[in-house]
Amino acid sequence: MGIKKLRTNTLFWLFLKQFIIFSFTILLEIILFVCLLFVVINNGILLPANYSERYLEENKEKLAESEPFSEELLPYSCKYGIFDREGVYQLGNFTKEELAEAKAYIEKRYSKGYYMVVERREGYLLVSYKIAAYFASPTLRWLFPAPELMGFIFFILIFIALIIGNALILGRKLKHLLKPVQEEIEQIQTKELIIEQKNSVVKEFDDILQLLYEMKSALSVSLQKEWETEKERKKNISALAHDIKTPLTIIKGNAELILEEDKLEEIYQSAGIIGIYSDKIERYIKLLIDETRDTQYDRRTEKVRLAELIAEICEESEAFCKAGDIELLISDTIREEEALLDKESVARAVINLIKNAAEHTEKDKKVKVSFQRKGRVFRVLIEDYGKGFTEEALRYAKNQFYTEKTHRGEEHYGLGMYYANHIAESYNGGIKYYNKPEQTGAVVIFEVAVIIEG
Repeated sequence: MGIKKLRTNTLFWLFLKQFIIFSFTILLEIILFVCLLFVVINNGILLPANYSERYLEENKEKLAESEPFSEELLPYSCKYGIFDREGVYQLGNFTKEELAEAKAYIEKRYSKGYYMVVERREGYLLVSYKIAAYFASPTLRWLFPAPELMGFIFFILIFIALIIGNALILGRKLKHLLKPVQEEIEQIQTKELIIEQKNSVVKEFDDILQLLYEMKSALSVSLQKEWETEKERKKNISALAHDIKTPLTIIKGNAELILEEDKLEEIYQSAGIIGIYSDKIERYIKLLIDETRDTQYDRRTEKVRLAELIAEICEESEAFCKAGDIELLISDTIREEEALLDKESVARAVINLIKNAAEHTEKDKKVKVSFQRKGRVFRVLIEDYGKGFTEEALRYAKNQFYTEKTHRGEEHYGLGMYYANHIAESYNGGIKYYNKPEQTGAVVIFEVAVIIEG
């Protein structure tokens, strides 16, 4: 079953649809207002703007013959004045200002307002009217004195309400469509990098989600790399701290020999060894300080003569074995082979394994170390004469921080096996370990594929 692809639109079509909906609501408002206006006018509720003018035209004869003249004959808002033939004002409801304008109209036939003259038997009637709509009901006229203005204001208020309503609808719609984008950004901010690609029905938002997905993927890789770097840094710190124990053991053993030795030559020799391994501790401490400063330990891979590497391993191993009164038996079949590796890290790994064997050999107090070559593989075989590995140790000895307490209260494997395996695996190798089948003790094999074949 294929993945269902979401049908996407663009922001242009989204806004166009909303604009069409908004235009339709405005058109509906206009239609409703026109229909309402038609109903109220046809039912005589609202009188049109030219109602007074039409009424006066239709009722001129009645206005001319009415005796005495009654103001009730005139429409609402009309003012009037009756003049004799000489233009003298007889009666009416004009104010002084309105009367002055009326006389000006009589004399010049020009005025700002609207007038109608009705001839009467003894003079004429001058009526002032307005071109404006008004309600027929006095109550409605009192409530809405200017229906045209009130209608316009009411139309504008509804128009504004429709704008706000459409904006709120569009806002809620955009908020809903932007929710996946907001969730992706929040996950990036909180580093909750759940690598799950989300989609949107809007093309532009879908493009943003794609970019955020790629950003999350890249950030996840970066954080994973950072975590692995930090993990590696902690490994190096732990391994360096562990490795400091070896030169310290040698220094301590030679210091004890100096106290017990009477021959000056032997004392000088032990003092020289102390100086050498004091320098080694200093170097380890410098590496340890560099690690704590977040400077990644840079393993230098270079061409190394294996004979020189073996000589360094044997020199340090003999020193701490001598300090522990342990016999170190060396078997070396390596000749002129060269390898690409970091001399110091491989030496530290092998020395850790030899030190473990030396600490736990009991019978005969000796350790056998064999340096061999098999194709491109450099192999170191280490054999002790202790109690060997327990069943638990055979399963977990390579795990970081796994330790097995011995009767002497020392850590049996700890970081030594873990670090040695870590170094071996970095050179496409590893370590193997097992108990000797016919005698007490254990065997550990360290292998790295680094030899340069001529």
